[in-house]
Amino acid sequence: MTEKAKLLLIDWENIRLDNSYLDFIYNYLLENEIPMTPFDLAKAIVSEKIRLTKKEISRKEKSKGRVYRPNETYEIGDTITFPLLSNQQGVVKDSRAGVNPDISDFSVTTFEMEDGSLKQFASRLSQHKLNDFDYSGANHSKELDPNEVYKKYGRKIAYQIQELLSASDGLVSIANYWFPQALLSEINPGYLNLAEAVLEMEESRPVPTANILSLIEYPLDSNDKLTAFSFNYALQADDRFDEVGPTGQILWALKLLEPEDVRKKPLTLQYNRQDSPLLPETARKLLDNIRIHDELDLQIDNSLTDTPESSFNVCISYPHWKAGTLPLINEILPIFPTALETKRVIFDFVDSKTNNVFPGWVVIPEKYVSGLKSWFRQNNVIPGSMIRISKGEDDTVNVALIPPRASKDWIRTALFDSKGRIYFETRHQMISTEFDERMCIYIENSPQLDVLWEQYNKSDVNLKRLIEIVFKDLSRSNPQGIVHFQEIYAGINMMRRFPPASLLAAVLNDDQFIQLDNLYFKLKTTEVSEEVY
Repeated sequence: MTEKAKLLLIDWENIRLDNSYLDFIYNYLLENEIPMTPFDLAKAIVSEKIRLTKKEISRKEKSKGRVYRPNETYEIGDTITFPLLSNQQGVVKDSRAGVNPDISDFSVTTFEMEDGSLKQFASRLSQHKLNDFDYSGANHSKELDPNEVYKKYGRKIAYQIQELLSASDGLVSIANYWFPQALLSEINPGYLNLAEAVLEMEESRPVPTANILSLIEYPLDSNDKLTAFSFNYALQADDRFDEVGPTGQILWALKLLEPEDVRKKPLTLQYNRQDSPLLPETARKLLDNIRIHDELDLQIDNSLTDTPESSFNVCISYPHWKAGTLPLINEILPIFPTALETKRVIFDFVDSKTNNVFPGWVVIPEKYVSGLKSWFRQNNVIPGSMIRISKGEDDTVNVALIPPRASKDWIRTALFDSKGRIYFETRHQMISTEFDERMCIYIENSPQLDVLWEQYNKSDVNLKRLIEIVFKDLSRSNPQGIVHFQEIYAGINMMRRFPPASLLAAVLNDDQFIQLDNLYFKLKTTEVSEEVY
């Protein structure tokens, strides 16, 4: 291939899609008359760029004259180009009859190449793969193979297409399927009311669009995909409806019938942010090395979805135990179904022991998973318990207890004195699953704890004093008065939502605490005021 031809090849590694590609996307959608995802459009763009590149390469090569084909006849003096020999040219010097008992009637032609060498090639040979060979991509087969290019660069190209589509005024999407808005069908409001009635009958179970259209007897035309997309767009624009399907599925539910802890963030997961000092980098590294599974300190990393964990053991803090939820941390993000546009995704939990199936919800913006309250109570899960989750089939998620060493163990227990104040005491308690000794706290009076939660979440609570009070009570079980940060976190989060980084920064900046190795602390004095207001 000539140097000019090589320059025409596509730099897939550094490809940048600008607004000029929107015209191609718009016309491609119009031509096919069906909504498409950025990944569908990425395949189309890859194929089109390769088609145009091959066409230009072929034009450039044809400008150099005839190319070698074994089935052609060559005369002495003809100049022929050999694409598979780096586009060298050769002049015909001689031709003779070929001799091969297996092949009849062919010639052997001698060419003088540009470097002065003489080479012989077959001619008048009717059966040979080079007779119809596509020379345009011969030296760069993978660079110009649509399947190979998409396999390697499709995701990167699709993300750029996503950005172009999102910035376009004329294109709209449902579940990341896109189509020109001007070509959508008008939906009579009466059909939306019928759709609402269908979803009410399903009692909060989501329904695919096709089922809704069938039940309301919506008139379909020859393009059922475009009809469904138009109806989906009308449902999305109506505040009564919520699209809750995972990536690749479109499922509809009524917002008013969704569980309350899905529509509204549970009380114990709500964090009343207050100014707190920045956490030193050295302290953050120590924090990263201990097992506190809290979504408030994390940035969701979607790249981890390419390498999903087969299973993960999650430690359930009190706020999540009370709410019946899981923190949507990076380690478990790939296990749960997700979506690009919707805020809530419904799926099924499967109890690994009983095979019972029950609904769960991924609440993406708030980074928690709902639906485990009954399962926690039925299985005697307590704050600090470890439970195992794993990816099941068809977007299901398996949930299981982790068998403990014994059915009873000595566990820190939350108790209340005659004045309703909380204190901690180690007691022998029944357990059903493995637990984290520092995070585990047995609850004997949940209603009383609800009262304390309400008291300690008022705006005028002295957080510094609250931390010191909890620390003092936790330290009673240790003769040296030493407490680990995880114990502080577990104790504080029974009364007020406090993320690990902010809490650790508050402890480090409180001159009442002495920092020891490995996030252990002790109080300078045992005299701590009980007043938190």
